Amino acid sequence: MHAGGNSTKATSGINGAGTKQQRALGINDSAEIFEFDTSKSANSGKEGIPINPLGKVLTHDGGPAVEWLTDSFGLDLSLISRLGGHSQPRTHRGKERFPGMTITYALMEKLEEIAKNTPERAKVVTGAKVVSLVTDQKTGAVIGCNFELRDGKTGTEYGPVVIATGGYAADFSDNSLLRKYRPDLLDMGLPTTNGEHCTGDGIKFAQAIGAAGSTYHHVTSSLEAVCTEHSLA
Repeated sequence: MHAGGNSTKATSGINGAGTKQQRALGINDSAEIFEFDTSKSANSGKEGIPINPLGKVLTHDGGPAVEWLTDSFGLDLSLISRLGGHSQPRTHRGKERFPGMTITYALMEKLEEIAKNTPERAKVVTGAKVVSLVTDQKTGAVIGCNFELRDGKTGTEYGPVVIATGGYAADFSDNSLLRKYRPDLLDMGLPTTNGEHCTGDGIKFAQAIGAAGSTYHHVTSSLEAVCTEHSLA
Protein backbone atom coordinates (compact mmCIF):
# COMPACT_ATOMS: atom_id res chain seq x y z
CA MET A 1 0.00 0.00 0.00
CA HIS A 2 1.02 3.65 -0.29
CA ALA A 3 1.64 6.05 2.56
CA GLY A 4 -1.51 7.95 3.45
CA GLY A 5 -3.79 5.11 2.40
CA ASN A 6 -7.40 5.80 1.56
CA SER A 7 -7.26 9.14 3.40
CA THR A 8 -5.40 10.67 0.46
CA LYS A 9 -8.57 10.26 -1.60
CA ALA A 10 -10.90 11.91 0.94
CA THR A 11 -12.89 14.71 -0.67
CA SER A 12 -15.00 15.94 2.26
CA GLY A 13 -12.55 17.06 4.94
CA ILE A 14 -11.83 16.44 8.60
CA ASN A 15 -14.42 16.63 11.37
CA GLY A 16 -13.83 18.67 14.50
CA ALA A 17 -16.07 20.38 17.06
CA GLY A 18 -15.59 23.63 18.95
CA THR A 19 -12.85 24.91 16.63
CA LYS A 20 -11.81 28.53 16.16
CA GLN A 21 -12.87 28.19 12.53
CA GLN A 22 -16.40 27.35 13.66
CA ARG A 23 -16.47 30.17 16.17
CA ALA A 24 -15.40 32.63 13.49
CA LEU A 25 -18.47 31.61 11.48
CA GLY A 26 -20.82 31.68 14.46
CA ILE A 27 -21.28 27.90 14.58
CA ASN A 28 -22.27 26.80 18.09
CA ASP A 29 -20.76 23.32 18.40
CA SER A 30 -18.99 21.24 21.04
CA ALA A 31 -17.33 17.88 21.55
CA GLU A 32 -20.37 16.77 23.55
CA ILE A 33 -22.74 17.50 20.63
CA PHE A 34 -20.37 15.72 18.26
CA GLU A 35 -20.30 12.73 20.63
CA PHE A 36 -24.11 12.66 20.78
CA ASP A 37 -24.39 12.76 16.98
CA THR A 38 -21.80 10.00 16.56
CA SER A 39 -23.46 7.72 19.11
CA LYS A 40 -26.87 8.25 17.51
CA SER A 41 -25.54 7.58 14.02
CA ALA A 42 -23.67 4.46 15.13
CA ASN A 43 -26.76 3.05 16.81
CA SER A 44 -29.32 3.37 14.04
CA GLY A 45 -30.80 6.59 15.38
CA LYS A 46 -31.15 5.44 18.98
CA GLU A 47 -30.21 8.06 21.56
CA GLY A 48 -28.50 7.75 24.95
CA ILE A 49 -26.24 4.79 24.18
CA PRO A 50 -22.71 5.37 25.56
CA ILE A 51 -20.07 5.80 22.90
CA ASN A 52 -17.06 3.48 22.81
CA PRO A 53 -13.59 4.74 23.85
CA LEU A 54 -12.37 5.28 20.28
CA GLY A 55 -15.51 7.29 19.53
CA LYS A 56 -14.68 9.44 22.52
CA VAL A 57 -11.23 10.12 21.11
CA LEU A 58 -12.68 10.93 17.69
CA THR A 59 -15.25 13.41 18.97
CA HIS A 60 -13.25 15.12 21.72
CA ASP A 61 -9.86 15.26 19.99
CA GLY A 62 -11.18 16.18 16.55
CA GLY A 63 -11.33 19.90 17.29
CA PRO A 64 -7.80 20.14 18.71
CA ALA A 65 -6.56 18.05 15.75
CA VAL A 66 -8.03 20.54 13.26
CA GLU A 67 -6.39 23.47 15.06
CA TRP A 68 -3.07 21.57 15.31
CA LEU A 69 -3.09 21.05 11.54
CA THR A 70 -3.76 24.71 10.85
CA ASP A 71 -1.37 26.09 13.49
CA SER A 72 1.53 23.66 13.02
CA PHE A 73 1.33 23.04 9.28
CA GLY A 74 -0.26 26.23 7.99
CA LEU A 75 -3.12 24.37 6.31
CA ASP A 76 -6.26 26.16 5.22
CA LEU A 77 -9.25 24.45 6.82
CA SER A 78 -11.53 27.46 6.89
CA LEU A 79 -14.37 26.06 4.78
CA ILE A 80 -16.89 24.18 6.90
CA SER A 81 -19.84 22.08 5.79
CA ARG A 82 -22.47 19.88 7.40
CA LEU A 83 -22.49 16.28 6.23
CA GLY A 84 -24.77 13.32 6.91
CA GLY A 85 -25.16 12.30 10.54
CA HIS A 86 -24.02 15.68 11.88
CA SER A 87 -26.36 18.16 13.53
CA GLN A 88 -23.86 21.00 13.06
CA PRO A 89 -21.47 22.06 10.29
CA ARG A 90 -18.12 20.62 11.44
CA THR A 91 -16.39 19.11 8.40
CA HIS A 92 -13.33 21.30 7.75
CA ARG A 93 -11.51 21.68 4.46
CA GLY A 94 -9.71 24.25 2.35
CA LYS A 95 -10.14 25.26 -1.26
CA GLU A 96 -8.31 22.20 -2.60
CA ARG A 97 -10.32 19.52 -4.37
CA PHE A 98 -8.87 16.70 -2.27
CA PRO A 99 -8.45 17.88 1.34
CA GLY A 100 -7.45 14.37 2.41
CA MET A 101 -4.43 14.51 0.14
CA THR A 102 -3.51 17.99 1.36
CA ILE A 103 -3.63 16.92 5.01
CA THR A 104 -1.88 13.56 4.67
CA TYR A 105 0.87 14.88 2.40
CA ALA A 106 1.67 17.65 4.88
CA LEU A 107 2.02 15.06 7.64
CA MET A 108 4.10 12.71 5.48
CA GLU A 109 6.47 15.49 4.40
CA LYS A 110 7.05 16.43 8.04
CA LEU A 111 7.66 12.81 9.00
CA GLU A 112 10.17 12.40 6.17
CA GLU A 113 11.93 15.58 7.30
CA ILE A 114 12.19 14.28 10.87
CA ALA A 115 13.43 10.88 9.69
CA LYS A 116 16.10 12.55 7.55
CA ASN A 117 17.32 15.13 10.06
CA THR A 118 16.91 13.16 13.29
CA PRO A 119 16.90 9.44 12.39
CA GLU A 120 17.04 8.50 16.05
CA ARG A 121 13.48 9.85 16.39
CA ALA A 122 11.83 8.23 13.37
CA LYS A 123 12.45 5.75 10.57
CA VAL A 124 10.28 5.20 7.51
CA VAL A 125 10.24 1.69 6.03
CA THR A 126 8.66 1.58 2.57
CA GLY A 127 7.68 -1.39 0.43
CA ALA A 128 6.96 -3.41 3.57
CA LYS A 129 3.90 -5.44 4.51
CA VAL A 130 3.19 -6.15 8.17
CA VAL A 131 2.26 -9.82 8.53
CA SER A 132 1.89 -10.28 12.29
CA LEU A 133 2.18 -8.61 15.65
CA VAL A 134 4.86 -9.40 18.22
CA THR A 135 3.60 -9.96 21.75
CA ASP A 136 5.25 -10.31 25.13
CA GLN A 137 5.15 -14.00 25.99
CA LYS A 138 4.40 -13.29 29.64
CA THR A 139 1.92 -10.43 29.50
CA GLY A 140 0.50 -10.76 26.00
CA ALA A 141 1.08 -7.05 25.37
CA VAL A 142 1.88 -5.99 21.81
CA ILE A 143 5.54 -4.95 21.62
CA GLY A 144 6.22 -4.78 17.87
CA CYS A 145 5.47 -6.20 14.45
CA ASN A 146 6.92 -8.55 11.84
CA PHE A 147 7.04 -7.47 8.20
CA GLU A 148 8.02 -8.66 4.74
CA LEU A 149 9.76 -6.61 2.04
CA ARG A 150 9.08 -6.88 -1.67
CA ASP A 151 12.31 -8.81 -2.23
CA GLY A 152 11.21 -11.48 0.23
CA LYS A 153 13.38 -10.35 3.13
CA THR A 154 11.76 -10.13 6.55
CA GLY A 155 12.24 -7.88 9.54
CA THR A 156 10.94 -6.96 12.97
CA GLU A 157 10.45 -3.57 14.58
CA TYR A 158 9.84 -3.15 18.31
CA GLY A 159 7.86 -0.46 20.09
CA PRO A 160 4.27 0.82 20.40
CA VAL A 161 2.04 -0.24 17.50
CA VAL A 162 -0.77 1.85 15.99
CA ILE A 163 -2.82 -0.01 13.37
CA ALA A 164 -4.06 2.40 10.69
CA THR A 165 -4.53 0.11 7.71
CA GLY A 166 -7.99 1.13 6.58
CA GLY A 167 -11.04 -1.04 6.04
CA TYR A 168 -11.76 -4.26 4.23
CA ALA A 169 -14.24 -3.40 1.47
CA ALA A 170 -11.74 -4.12 -1.32
CA ASP A 171 -11.36 -7.79 -0.37
CA PHE A 172 -13.61 -9.80 -2.68
CA SER A 173 -12.25 -13.23 -1.74
CA ASP A 174 -14.37 -16.02 -0.32
CA ASN A 175 -12.74 -15.72 3.13
CA SER A 176 -12.85 -11.91 3.29
CA LEU A 177 -14.07 -9.96 6.30
CA LEU A 178 -16.75 -8.52 4.05
CA ARG A 179 -18.01 -12.03 3.32
CA LYS A 180 -17.94 -12.73 7.07
CA TYR A 181 -19.62 -9.56 8.37
CA ARG A 182 -21.61 -8.09 5.43
CA PRO A 183 -22.19 -10.76 2.78
CA ASP A 184 -25.27 -8.85 1.67
CA LEU A 185 -23.16 -5.99 0.34
CA LEU A 186 -20.82 -8.37 -1.42
CA ASP A 187 -23.70 -10.20 -3.07
CA MET A 188 -25.36 -6.93 -4.15
CA GLY A 189 -22.25 -5.94 -6.10
CA LEU A 190 -22.11 -2.34 -4.87
CA PRO A 191 -19.09 -0.19 -5.85
CA THR A 192 -16.34 0.75 -3.38
CA THR A 193 -14.25 3.85 -2.87
CA ASN A 194 -11.65 1.75 -1.03
CA GLY A 195 -8.26 1.35 -2.67
CA GLU A 196 -7.10 -2.15 -3.59
CA HIS A 197 -4.94 -2.18 -0.44
CA CYS A 198 -8.02 -2.12 1.85
CA THR A 199 -8.28 -5.85 2.47
CA GLY A 200 -8.53 -5.86 6.25
CA ASP A 201 -4.99 -7.13 6.89
CA GLY A 202 -4.61 -5.01 10.02
CA ILE A 203 -7.88 -6.31 11.46
CA LYS A 204 -6.91 -9.88 10.66
CA PHE A 205 -3.50 -9.86 12.34
CA ALA A 206 -4.99 -8.06 15.34
CA GLN A 207 -7.71 -10.69 15.64
CA ALA A 208 -5.03 -13.39 15.36
CA ILE A 209 -3.63 -12.37 18.77
CA GLY A 210 -7.07 -12.08 20.38
CA ALA A 211 -7.72 -8.35 19.94
CA ALA A 212 -11.28 -7.32 20.70
CA GLY A 213 -13.33 -5.54 18.07
CA SER A 214 -16.81 -4.22 17.47
CA THR A 215 -19.14 -2.76 14.82
CA TYR A 216 -17.46 -4.65 11.99
CA HIS A 217 -20.85 -4.75 10.28
CA HIS A 218 -20.91 -0.96 9.85
CA VAL A 219 -19.88 -0.60 6.22
CA THR A 220 -20.84 2.57 4.34
CA SER A 221 -22.24 2.23 0.85
CA SER A 222 -21.08 5.05 -1.42
CA LEU A 223 -22.91 6.07 -4.57
CA GLU A 224 -19.84 8.12 -5.55
CA ALA A 225 -17.72 5.02 -6.08
CA VAL A 226 -16.36 4.28 -9.52
CA CYS A 227 -17.46 0.90 -10.81
CA THR A 228 -14.61 -1.39 -11.78
CA GLU A 229 -14.39 -5.10 -12.54
CA HIS A 230 -15.43 -5.73 -8.95
CA SER A 231 -18.19 -3.67 -7.40
CA LEU A 232 -18.75 -3.16 -3.71
CA ALA A 233 -19.27 -0.60 -0.99
